[in-house]
Amino acid sequence: MSGSFGQFAATTQFYLYGRSRCTQTGWEKARKAYPKPDLLEDPNLLLTDKVYMITGANAGIGRQITQFVASKGATVFMVCRNKDRAEAARREIVDVAHNNRVHILLGDCGLEADIRRMWDEFIDISRATYKDRRPRLDGLVCNAGALLNHKTFSAEGVEVTFATHLLFGTYLLTNLALETLTATPQSRVIVVSSGGMYNTKFPAWDVATSTGPGNYDGQFAYAFAKRAQVLLCERWAAMHSGVKFVSCHPGWTQTEAVDAAYGESKKYLEPLRNTWQGAEGIIWLTVAPVDRVENGGFYLDRSPQVKHIAGPFFSEGSFTKNSREEVDRMMEQLEIWSRSETRPSLEEAQSEALRVYPLKAM
Repeated sequence: MSGSFGQFAATTQFYLYGRSRCTQTGWEKARKAYPKPDLLEDPNLLLTDKVYMITGANAGIGRQITQFVASKGATVFMVCRNKDRAEAARREIVDVAHNNRVHILLGDCGLEADIRRMWDEFIDISRATYKDRRPRLDGLVCNAGALLNHKTFSAEGVEVTFATHLLFGTYLLTNLALETLTATPQSRVIVVSSGGMYNTKFPAWDVATSTGPGNYDGQFAYAFAKRAQVLLCERWAAMHSGVKFVSCHPGWTQTEAVDAAYGESKKYLEPLRNTWQGAEGIIWLTVAPVDRVENGGFYLDRSPQVKHIAGPFFSEGSFTKNSREEVDRMMEQLEIWSRSETRPSLEEAQSEALRVYPLKAM
């Protein structure tokens, strides 16, 4: 399949798929098939012995997940970037949930130093709270993200969308949590990806990291990271027993991030879901019996979905698929880039990209 047709098919068919599945109308259709009685409406659902960590927890999808599990008695760690917004959200959640076991871990998921510090704080709080047992983590929800229209690098020299969604906010945080997750029976990692990943495969490393000479496209930088999250969960599911790894997406949901990224163009996504409609399928993944969750699956509205629709008539095709060798290289690079000791500087990464793709006179 040619690249031009593959991209055309991937983009147009995702939009048509989204019109059917990802809008509020799609959610209303999907929920009619939910088993009854609904697990999330069960008054006997109690999570008093559970511990969850949720990134991007003070607003939108993350806020809904946090409030639900807190209302069921869980201990919750809110990973948030803004102190004032985090504290305001925590107060409101505690008041609604009548549960004071809600903690804030303050930091930026796009920064390695912050992720490592926040994980150390989580361990310290856990040990201080439960002196008679080792720290536990029943669920890690990697939800924080950013979608920027202009290329922006962090203080650590990593493009912000890539760093937040993938490198640190998902890969590094999950690796730090893996020992604790493995020691916690029936634990799970839930990565909030996006249907936007249907648009692309994971590209060459310099493209994914925005260090190459090509033009920056914020929508595709986001889609590359989201495809990688799905690949990560597949690979982790194959590598680690005892922990479930799933990726998912909330459909087309009305959030501050959607407003910032799409502006007036969001009218093409309407009717948008409200945040509960976007979040409840992810909440189900967080609390459902672990044997009902498909390891490595990509979920929407409580059901695993196909991961490719770039072929003729919504078939899988090959345009958005990565080979095993390509995923191997992605995993190797993620490990190198997740550590300041081995990560190349921004200048080094750009120089390497120019060596591979030298500038040409135009």
